[in-house]
Amino acid sequence: MTRNRQHPGAAATAALAFAQASHGRRAGLMDAIGAALDDARGHLPGLAAADAGIDRGMALRQHDALRGWLHALSAALRRAELAALTPAPDAVRTVPLGPVATVGPHATAYGLAGLHAMAALAAGCPLLAASTCTQPSAVVLADLIGGAVAACGLPAAAFTLLPGEADDVRALLGHHGVRAAIGRAGTMPTPLHVGGLVLLAETDGREAAFILPGALNGRAEHLGQLLLAHAGAGVLVAAVAGAGYVDLRETIVEATDGPCFTEITCARVLAQPGRSARGARLLVRCADAAELLALAAALGPQPCASLHLGPADAALATNLLPALELMARHIHINRIGGALLPSPGAAVDAIGHFRRPVFHHPA
Repeated sequence: MTRNRQHPGAAATAALAFAQASHGRRAGLMDAIGAALDDARGHLPGLAAADAGIDRGMALRQHDALRGWLHALSAALRRAELAALTPAPDAVRTVPLGPVATVGPHATAYGLAGLHAMAALAAGCPLLAASTCTQPSAVVLADLIGGAVAACGLPAAAFTLLPGEADDVRALLGHHGVRAAIGRAGTMPTPLHVGGLVLLAETDGREAAFILPGALNGRAEHLGQLLLAHAGAGVLVAAVAGAGYVDLRETIVEATDGPCFTEITCARVLAQPGRSARGARLLVRCADAAELLALAAALGPQPCASLHLGPADAALATNLLPALELMARHIHINRIGGALLPSPGAAVDAIGHFRRPVFHHPA
């Protein structure tokens, strides 16, 4: 791993060799990074926590979440390798997009290896990590990834840590060889001439959670405790006012041992749906099921949505799901927390962002 302003060109040069790496070799890379994380588990989370000024337990959860994600990506590539042995006649061939830039700043060192960033590597795309974070933990993590790349015999330019100052990032994103960019909302420099650049946002814990009446009346206090413990910084929780709603409200709005929620009416959110859940925890009080449905239809795109239901909620859930599917790419059933689980489907989907189909037409 090196910090070098010339590496966008090196990544473009390495793209062909990396693209030709088999599913198995790329799975081996995910496994090698995971093994290095295992070796670093005793010291890297503490270092990252000290650098970011957070609790070590939080950094350790990020460490373990990254480890689980690498395992899921490796498993997806292993399954793809087996499927390639007996391809279906109508199987579509895909190839990597090419060099991918990931842009900071990151809350902790683990932001260098976000969900999309590791999926880009798994897809066979050289990764250019531009970060303003020069703390020891970031350098340790970058060296860990670079060491795994070298151990697998892959091109050194498959992973590079670059300066993350605004001018450097603009130059990076404007380089002709960069095919996709990953960043969080507000991290991309402006003005940015995207052209054909594919822009992706790292999943950042934002979600819209819909708690249906049956679930609310049966386990409101339990759901409230889960929301306080696992919800991200920007989450909108919608529920219909009633007996269970009062218990939920008392649990999460009046919390004294952590970030609590702000209560707001559904009518206020519907007036400005695009501004909801931006860095805030909101409890949205809906007057009835019709407002719940209207809210789902009005909210803008979300990385994740969750639906919480009981046996009595089947009909309402059937009506609500189509709106949730238009809103979010990933929908969690009876689970709190916007972060993707390291599931087979999530891994396949993430890798697919960084590959495109190729069609050969005979004469």
